[in-house]
Amino acid sequence: MKGVFIKKAVLVSDDERRNIIEIMNGDMNVKNLKILNVKKSKLILGNHWHPYAELMYVLKGSGHYHMYNIDTKEFEDFDLVEGDVVYRGPRISHAGYFTEGSILIDGACETYVSADFNDIKDVIME
Repeated sequence: MKGVFIKKAVLVSDDERRNIIEIMNGDMNVKNLKILNVKKSKLILGNHWHPYAELMYVLKGSGHYHMYNIDTKEFEDFDLVEGDVVYRGPRISHAGYFTEGSILIDGACETYVSADFNDIKDVIME
């Protein structure tokens, strides 16, 4: 889908002290970074879009994600698992659900103020 790419995080270093997993390297400048701890399965997250890019990393768990490119009208579903990195460009409507206990790291290239300020509501998943 135009405006979206999904890749695997890469193990870039591993020794007796630690390992380093690279989530991104120059894909975007991050101004906001969050950790999402999913408390219940099958509850919808998202159903909105932003005029800026975002990046999500599935640290633990799995989920199902719907994305819609507002400009090209492309719609695509993705099954996500641990280690997946999802880059969403601007104007990509997104919604999904994850298994209980999933941990997601979510970053954006703009400062997050509030849902009222940043999230443009959409309903692509019910």
